[in-house]
Amino acid sequence: MRRFLAFVGFILALALLTINLPYITHASADEQVNVYDEQKNLVKSVVFVVGHDQYFVNGKTPGVKMDAKPFIEQGRTFVPVRYLSNALGVTDEHIGWKSPRVKLDEPGFPVVELAVGSKQLKSNGKATTMDVSPLARQGRTYLPARWVAEALGYQVDWDPKLPSVVLCYPKGAEKPDITGVLEYIKVPVTPVTGETRPFSGKPLNPNNYVTYGGWAIPYEFKLPGASIMEITVDELRQKPVMMGEGKGYKIIYDVNVQKDKVFVKQAASSLSPAVLVLAKGNDVSAQRDNTLKEYDSNPFTHGYYVSYDTRPGTDTKIEDVTHIMLLYSNQVLAVKNPLYKGGSR
Repeated sequence: MRRFLAFVGFILALALLTINLPYITHASADEQVNVYDEQKNLVKSVVFVVGHDQYFVNGKTPGVKMDAKPFIEQGRTFVPVRYLSNALGVTDEHIGWKSPRVKLDEPGFPVVELAVGSKQLKSNGKATTMDVSPLARQGRTYLPARWVAEALGYQVDWDPKLPSVVLCYPKGAEKPDITGVLEYIKVPVTPVTGETRPFSGKPLNPNNYVTYGGWAIPYEFKLPGASIMEITVDELRQKPVMMGEGKGYKIIYDVNVQKDKVFVKQAASSLSPAVLVLAKGNDVSAQRDNTLKEYDSNPFTHGYYVSYDTRPGTDTKIEDVTHIMLLYSNQVLAVKNPLYKGGSR
């Protein structure tokens, strides 16, 4: 009888250990996460490329074929739920999605929950607010790669010269070499030095600027050390201006001013467009709406509306605008408007 009770106790202990095993193997925020592919090989890197129909694991080429391509919207890279999950170690049987909700519950990983249209992400029940929400496109669900990868224990990196490439690797691990992948996909490199001029602005005093149309002065004008650099369109086309530096930068190549829209050719470390406001001398407007949402390359051209047609009393005529101002961090690039008809500026 004693042997039987001991055997039963052993079986119960083993069952409890098995039930709790996924939670025992979860890594804390400061621990390195070991992730394995289907062949149980340690995954050292996963690479996604905007506009490319393959993703790459451990630097191997060719990559894993996808029937949809990652894209950028609102400055974030979106990848179809299944491919993003598989690449990061979540198998199909542990990907649950029932519109609009997605749940990833691979044993050994945090349980990640998201929903299309919601900026809330839950990791093991702990809620985080993302700056974007999952999207539904043509019957497919796309997840923001950075947020999901970090929730699953990866760190995410971009090379400022290669903003269309997203690199994921286990948190705490050494950054992997993906030279072979870059050579395979032949991603164009955005020129950061040599062909651009650095931003060389003068100190900006926001008290010298007032508003028109009831809009508040833009946030960038108020930041410590804010500065402004004035330039003509011709000068800009001859030598682009680089705003910011390091991992976060924007390069302004050209400004094409039309009656109802302004088009800006630019490059950015995250493919997000520069903020644009219009100025009538010392009167500055609020941020203008942009019209283009997706990008296939970098540099890219982005369009902005001149007027807020839906807001009575705020209509703006381009010939009254003295400067097209492009804002990044605490830097203001004031491009003289070639269509201005108000005399001296």
